[in-house]
Amino acid sequence: GKIYFAEAVWVRSRGIPTGIGGWFTDKQRSGGGTLIDIGIHALDSAWYLMGTPRPVSVTASVFQNFKHLVRTPIFDVEDAAFAFIRFANDAVVQLKTSWAGNLTDEIPQGDVFGRELNNCTVYGDKATIRLKPLTLFSDVDGELVDQALEPQDNADSFELQMQNFVDAIRGVAAPINSAQQAVYLMEMLDAIYLSSSSRREVPIAQV
Repeated sequence: GKIYFAEAVWVRSRGIPTGIGGWFTDKQRSGGGTLIDIGIHALDSAWYLMGTPRPVSVTASVFQNFKHLVRTPIFDVEDAAFAFIRFANDAVVQLKTSWAGNLTDEIPQGDVFGRELNNCTVYGDKATIRLKPLTLFSDVDGELVDQALEPQDNADSFELQMQNFVDAIRGVAAPINSAQQAVYLMEMLDAIYLSSSSRREVPIAQV
């Protein structure tokens, strides 16, 4: 069916990265905070599942509220970002990302950064799919039914990315992502920061 909305989430309750050279919280070296670190991956995943439509405008706010939780010489980046992005096909995506926040009950315990939730839900007019746990929600004979799905390929995602990279260099496969898609993604990130700083909706054409 037609995809009209997606929600991309990567949030932590207390997970500001500090003990890895100190550059994560230094804007001059990192370029940004949680949006650049983990939010970009959540957005990229949802956008890819939507078919990578062309972005047209962004409304967003970024925040720095939890600097006091860590000891680091430089902390001039955001620790939370929230964005609403509209695409040329009229679909929209909502992004929520944070290194820290005062919420625990909905965020499972992670392996490295404490409580951490990374998930994506894509809504269509015929069905909705959520990645974790992998579940399909659809109308069956007039009733909404949820169906747990089994992943069909357990291959390591990083290995698959590297294999595609090598195959593309050798000329035996096309890159999974095009250069234009990379440009669109960077434009979305720039528009998020600009929308927050200017407190307005930002057309992608302005970034």
